[in-house]
Amino acid sequence: MCTHHSHELASVEAQAAEDARPRLVDLTTLPRRDLIRGLALGTIALAAPGCATNPETGRSQLLLVDEGQLVQMSLSAWDEQKKKTPVSRDPGLNARLTRVGRRIADASGRGAQPWEFVVFDTPEKNAFVLPGNKVGFYRGLMEIADKDDHIACVLGHEVGHVTGRHAAERFSQNAAAQLGLGLGTAAIGASTQNGQNRQLAMAALGLGVQVGVLLPFSREQESEADRLGIDYMHRAGYDVREALVFWKRMEAGGGSRPPQFLSTHPDPANRMEALRAYINARGYAQV
Repeated sequence: MCTHHSHELASVEAQAAEDARPRLVDLTTLPRRDLIRGLALGTIALAAPGCATNPETGRSQLLLVDEGQLVQMSLSAWDEQKKKTPVSRDPGLNARLTRVGRRIADASGRGAQPWEFVVFDTPEKNAFVLPGNKVGFYRGLMEIADKDDHIACVLGHEVGHVTGRHAAERFSQNAAAQLGLGLGTAAIGASTQNGQNRQLAMAALGLGVQVGVLLPFSREQESEADRLGIDYMHRAGYDVREALVFWKRMEAGGGSRPPQFLSTHPDPANRMEALRAYINARGYAQV
Protein backbone atom coordinates (compact mmCIF):
# COMPACT_ATOMS: atom_id res chain seq x y z
CA MET A 1 0.00 0.00 0.00
CA CYS A 2 1.25 1.20 0.85
CA THR A 3 3.33 2.62 3.43
CA HIS A 4 5.89 -0.20 3.24
CA HIS A 5 7.46 0.51 6.61
CA SER A 6 8.08 -3.23 7.16
CA HIS A 7 11.69 -4.26 6.64
CA GLU A 8 10.64 -7.92 6.46
CA LEU A 9 8.22 -7.19 3.65
CA ALA A 10 10.86 -5.13 1.87
CA SER A 11 13.22 -8.11 1.95
CA VAL A 12 10.55 -10.46 0.61
CA GLU A 13 9.67 -8.11 -2.23
CA ALA A 14 13.34 -7.48 -2.96
CA GLN A 15 14.03 -11.22 -3.16
CA ALA A 16 11.00 -11.75 -5.40
CA ALA A 17 12.17 -8.93 -7.64
CA GLU A 18 15.67 -10.39 -7.72
CA ASP A 19 14.32 -13.84 -8.63
CA ALA A 20 12.21 -12.29 -11.37
CA ARG A 21 14.92 -9.96 -12.71
CA PRO A 22 16.12 -10.86 -16.18
CA ARG A 23 19.84 -11.62 -16.40
CA LEU A 24 21.32 -9.24 -18.93
CA VAL A 25 24.52 -9.74 -20.87
CA ASP A 26 27.41 -7.51 -19.80
CA LEU A 27 27.05 -5.04 -22.65
CA THR A 28 30.37 -3.37 -21.89
CA THR A 29 32.18 -6.49 -23.16
CA LEU A 30 30.52 -6.45 -26.59
CA PRO A 31 32.25 -5.00 -29.66
CA ARG A 32 30.71 -1.68 -30.71
CA ARG A 33 29.26 -3.15 -33.92
CA ASP A 34 27.61 -6.00 -32.01
CA LEU A 35 26.31 -3.56 -29.42
CA ILE A 36 24.55 -1.45 -32.06
CA ARG A 37 23.11 -4.56 -33.71
CA GLY A 38 21.94 -5.86 -30.33
CA LEU A 39 20.27 -2.57 -29.49
CA ALA A 40 18.28 -2.65 -32.72
CA LEU A 41 17.20 -6.25 -32.24
CA GLY A 42 16.58 -5.80 -28.52
CA THR A 43 14.36 -2.79 -29.06
CA ILE A 44 12.22 -4.78 -31.48
CA ALA A 45 12.09 -7.75 -29.10
CA LEU A 46 11.02 -5.57 -26.19
CA ALA A 47 8.57 -3.29 -27.95
CA ALA A 48 6.79 -5.63 -30.36
CA PRO A 49 5.04 -7.91 -27.84
CA GLY A 50 5.04 -5.44 -24.98
CA CYS A 51 2.27 -2.90 -25.54
CA ALA A 52 -1.20 -3.71 -24.25
CA THR A 53 -4.25 -1.70 -23.23
CA ASN A 54 -5.50 -2.36 -19.73
CA PRO A 55 -9.29 -2.86 -19.92
CA GLU A 56 -9.73 -1.57 -16.37
CA THR A 57 -7.93 1.74 -16.86
CA GLY A 58 -7.80 2.21 -20.63
CA ARG A 59 -4.11 2.93 -20.27
CA SER A 60 -1.48 1.50 -22.59
CA GLN A 61 1.13 -0.50 -20.70
CA LEU A 62 4.53 -1.95 -21.46
CA LEU A 63 4.25 -5.63 -20.52
CA LEU A 64 7.26 -7.81 -21.22
CA VAL A 65 6.29 -10.71 -18.98
CA ASP A 66 3.23 -12.90 -18.72
CA GLU A 67 1.33 -12.42 -15.46
CA GLY A 68 1.23 -16.19 -15.02
CA GLN A 69 5.01 -16.21 -14.80
CA LEU A 70 4.95 -13.61 -12.05
CA VAL A 71 2.34 -15.62 -10.15
CA GLN A 72 4.59 -18.65 -10.12
CA MET A 73 7.59 -16.59 -9.00
CA SER A 74 5.63 -14.88 -6.21
CA LEU A 75 4.26 -18.07 -4.65
CA SER A 76 7.59 -18.93 -3.04
CA ALA A 77 7.87 -15.40 -1.63
CA TRP A 78 4.34 -15.67 -0.21
CA ASP A 79 5.04 -19.05 1.39
CA GLU A 80 8.29 -17.72 2.86
CA GLN A 81 6.52 -14.68 4.26
CA LYS A 82 3.98 -16.87 6.04
CA LYS A 83 6.75 -19.05 7.47
CA LYS A 84 8.88 -16.30 8.94
CA THR A 85 6.16 -13.83 9.98
CA PRO A 86 3.59 -14.83 12.63
CA VAL A 87 0.14 -15.34 11.18
CA SER A 88 -2.75 -14.19 13.38
CA ARG A 89 -5.01 -16.92 14.72
CA ASP A 90 -7.61 -14.41 15.85
CA PRO A 91 -10.83 -15.62 14.18
CA GLY A 92 -12.44 -12.20 14.44
CA LEU A 93 -9.62 -10.37 12.65
CA ASN A 94 -9.37 -12.98 9.92
CA ALA A 95 -13.12 -13.12 9.36
CA ARG A 96 -13.30 -9.34 9.15
CA LEU A 97 -10.48 -9.10 6.63
CA THR A 98 -11.87 -11.89 4.47
CA ARG A 99 -15.41 -10.47 4.57
CA VAL A 100 -14.30 -7.04 3.39
CA GLY A 101 -11.81 -8.52 0.94
CA ARG A 102 -14.45 -10.62 -0.76
CA ARG A 103 -16.71 -7.62 -1.25
CA ILE A 104 -13.88 -5.59 -2.77
CA ALA A 105 -12.81 -8.48 -5.01
CA ASP A 106 -16.41 -8.83 -6.23
CA ALA A 107 -16.58 -5.09 -6.89
CA SER A 108 -13.42 -5.30 -8.98
CA GLY A 109 -14.91 -8.00 -11.19
CA ARG A 110 -12.45 -10.63 -9.95
CA GLY A 111 -14.55 -12.21 -7.25
CA ALA A 112 -14.67 -15.53 -9.08
CA GLN A 113 -10.91 -15.88 -8.81
CA PRO A 114 -9.28 -17.47 -5.75
CA TRP A 115 -8.06 -14.96 -3.17
CA GLU A 116 -6.09 -15.41 0.02
CA PHE A 117 -6.27 -12.78 2.74
CA VAL A 118 -3.88 -13.18 5.69
CA VAL A 119 -3.52 -11.12 8.86
CA PHE A 120 0.12 -11.05 9.97
CA ASP A 121 0.42 -10.79 13.73
CA THR A 122 2.93 -7.94 13.97
CA PRO A 123 2.49 -4.24 14.84
CA GLU A 124 3.47 -2.81 11.45
CA LYS A 125 0.93 -0.52 9.83
CA ASN A 126 1.25 -2.05 6.41
CA ALA A 127 -0.38 -4.19 3.76
CA PHE A 128 0.74 -5.64 0.44
CA VAL A 129 -0.41 -7.72 -2.49
CA LEU A 130 1.52 -10.24 -4.56
CA PRO A 131 0.66 -11.64 -8.01
CA GLY A 132 -1.78 -14.50 -7.62
CA ASN A 133 -4.20 -12.51 -5.42
CA LYS A 134 -2.22 -12.97 -2.20
CA VAL A 135 -3.00 -10.14 0.22
CA GLY A 136 -1.12 -9.57 3.47
CA PHE A 137 -2.58 -7.23 6.09
CA TYR A 138 -0.70 -6.47 9.30
CA ARG A 139 -2.33 -6.45 12.73
CA GLY A 140 -1.02 -2.94 13.40
CA LEU A 141 -3.03 -1.66 10.47
CA MET A 142 -6.14 -3.53 11.57
CA GLU A 143 -5.88 -1.87 14.98
CA ILE A 144 -6.25 1.64 13.56
CA ALA A 145 -8.99 0.65 11.10
CA ASP A 146 -11.99 1.53 13.26
CA LYS A 147 -14.48 0.82 10.49
CA ASP A 148 -14.78 -1.75 7.74
CA ASP A 149 -14.67 1.23 5.36
CA HIS A 150 -11.05 1.78 6.41
CA ILE A 151 -10.12 -1.81 5.64
CA ALA A 152 -11.99 -1.48 2.34
CA CYS A 153 -9.88 1.59 1.53
CA VAL A 154 -6.66 -0.40 1.94
CA LEU A 155 -7.93 -3.52 0.20
CA GLY A 156 -9.37 -1.49 -2.66
CA HIS A 157 -5.92 -0.02 -3.16
CA GLU A 158 -4.26 -3.45 -3.09
CA VAL A 159 -6.79 -4.97 -5.50
CA GLY A 160 -6.20 -1.91 -7.70
CA HIS A 161 -2.57 -2.99 -8.00
CA VAL A 162 -3.82 -6.35 -9.29
CA THR A 163 -6.32 -5.03 -11.83
CA GLY A 164 -3.83 -2.33 -12.82
CA ARG A 165 -1.32 -5.08 -13.70
CA HIS A 166 1.26 -3.13 -11.77
CA ALA A 167 3.54 -6.06 -10.90
CA ALA A 168 4.00 -7.03 -14.55
CA GLU A 169 4.32 -3.40 -15.57
CA ARG A 170 6.95 -2.63 -12.94
CA PHE A 171 8.91 -5.75 -13.87
CA SER A 172 8.84 -4.64 -17.50
CA GLN A 173 9.84 -1.08 -16.64
CA ASN A 174 12.78 -2.32 -14.58
CA ALA A 175 13.88 -4.66 -17.36
CA ALA A 176 13.77 -1.86 -19.92
CA ALA A 177 15.61 0.50 -17.55
CA GLN A 178 18.33 -2.09 -16.98
CA LEU A 179 18.77 -2.49 -20.71
CA GLY A 180 19.00 1.27 -21.20
CA LEU A 181 21.39 1.61 -18.27
CA GLY A 182 23.61 -1.12 -19.68
CA LEU A 183 23.68 0.52 -23.08
CA GLY A 184 24.37 3.92 -21.55
CA THR A 185 27.18 2.47 -19.45
CA ALA A 186 28.70 0.92 -22.55
CA ALA A 187 28.52 4.23 -24.39
CA ILE A 188 30.14 6.06 -21.49
CA GLY A 189 32.90 3.48 -21.38
CA ALA A 190 33.57 3.93 -25.07
CA SER A 191 33.61 7.72 -24.99
CA THR A 192 35.20 8.54 -21.62
CA GLN A 193 38.88 7.85 -21.16
CA ASN A 194 39.48 9.33 -17.70
CA GLY A 195 38.63 6.73 -15.02
CA GLN A 196 37.30 9.20 -12.43
CA ASN A 197 35.16 11.03 -14.96
CA ARG A 198 33.79 7.70 -16.14
CA GLN A 199 32.75 6.74 -12.59
CA LEU A 200 31.03 10.09 -12.06
CA ALA A 201 29.20 9.82 -15.36
CA MET A 202 28.03 6.29 -14.58
CA ALA A 203 26.84 7.33 -11.11
CA ALA A 204 24.88 10.25 -12.58
CA LEU A 205 23.32 7.94 -15.18
CA GLY A 206 22.21 5.49 -12.49
CA LEU A 207 20.71 8.26 -10.36
CA GLY A 208 18.90 9.67 -13.38
CA VAL A 209 17.26 6.33 -14.11
CA GLN A 210 16.26 5.84 -10.46
CA VAL A 211 14.91 9.34 -9.75
CA GLY A 212 13.76 10.27 -13.22
CA VAL A 213 12.11 7.02 -14.32
CA LEU A 214 11.58 4.29 -11.74
CA LEU A 215 10.44 6.35 -8.75
CA PRO A 216 7.91 8.53 -10.64
CA PHE A 217 6.66 5.36 -12.32
CA SER A 218 6.08 3.78 -8.93
CA ARG A 219 4.32 6.90 -7.61
CA GLU A 220 1.95 6.88 -10.58
CA GLN A 221 1.11 3.25 -9.90
CA GLU A 222 0.28 4.10 -6.29
CA SER A 223 -1.95 6.98 -7.38
CA GLU A 224 -3.71 4.79 -9.93
CA ALA A 225 -4.28 2.11 -7.28
CA ASP A 226 -5.77 4.81 -5.02
CA ARG A 227 -8.27 5.80 -7.71
CA LEU A 228 -9.21 2.21 -8.52
CA GLY A 229 -9.59 1.52 -4.82
CA ILE A 230 -12.08 4.36 -4.47
CA ASP A 231 -14.07 2.92 -7.39
CA TYR A 232 -14.17 -0.51 -5.75
CA MET A 233 -15.12 0.94 -2.36
CA HIS A 234 -18.06 2.73 -3.96
CA ARG A 235 -19.22 -0.30 -5.94
CA ALA A 236 -19.01 -2.47 -2.82
CA GLY A 237 -21.20 -0.06 -0.87
CA TYR A 238 -18.56 1.41 1.44
CA ASP A 239 -18.35 5.10 2.35
CA VAL A 240 -15.57 6.57 0.21
CA ARG A 241 -15.37 9.62 2.49
CA GLU A 242 -13.81 7.36 5.10
CA ALA A 243 -10.78 6.92 2.84
CA LEU A 244 -9.78 10.51 3.65
CA VAL A 245 -10.28 9.87 7.35
CA PHE A 246 -8.08 6.80 7.16
CA TRP A 247 -5.25 8.45 5.20
CA LYS A 248 -5.32 11.40 7.58
CA ARG A 249 -4.80 8.98 10.42
CA MET A 250 -1.95 7.30 8.56
CA GLU A 251 -0.33 10.68 7.91
CA ALA A 252 -0.47 11.57 11.59
CA GLY A 253 1.43 8.43 12.54
CA GLY A 254 3.74 8.21 9.57
CA GLY A 255 6.84 9.96 10.93
CA SER A 256 9.45 11.59 8.73
CA ARG A 257 9.46 11.00 4.98
CA PRO A 258 11.81 11.80 2.12
CA PRO A 259 10.83 14.46 -0.44
CA GLN A 260 8.14 13.22 -2.81
CA PHE A 261 10.51 13.21 -5.80
CA LEU A 262 12.73 10.70 -3.94
CA SER A 263 9.88 8.51 -2.75
CA THR A 264 8.03 5.64 -4.34
CA HIS A 265 4.76 6.84 -2.81
CA PRO A 266 2.86 10.10 -3.16
CA ASP A 267 3.23 12.72 -0.45
CA PRO A 268 0.37 12.14 2.06
CA ALA A 269 -1.05 15.65 1.69
CA ASN A 270 -0.95 15.41 -2.10
CA ARG A 271 -2.46 11.95 -1.92
CA MET A 272 -5.45 13.11 0.11
CA GLU A 273 -6.00 16.13 -2.10
CA ALA A 274 -5.96 13.92 -5.20
CA LEU A 275 -8.42 11.50 -3.60
CA ARG A 276 -10.72 14.35 -2.60
CA ALA A 277 -10.72 15.70 -6.13
CA TYR A 278 -11.37 12.24 -7.59
CA ILE A 279 -14.26 11.49 -5.24
CA ASN A 280 -15.89 14.82 -6.10
CA ALA A 281 -15.28 14.42 -9.84
CA ARG A 282 -16.84 10.95 -9.89
CA GLY A 283 -19.87 12.17 -7.95
CA TYR A 284 -19.43 9.59 -5.21
CA ALA A 285 -19.70 12.27 -2.52
CA GLN A 286 -18.89 15.92 -1.84
CA VAL A 287 -15.84 16.15 0.39
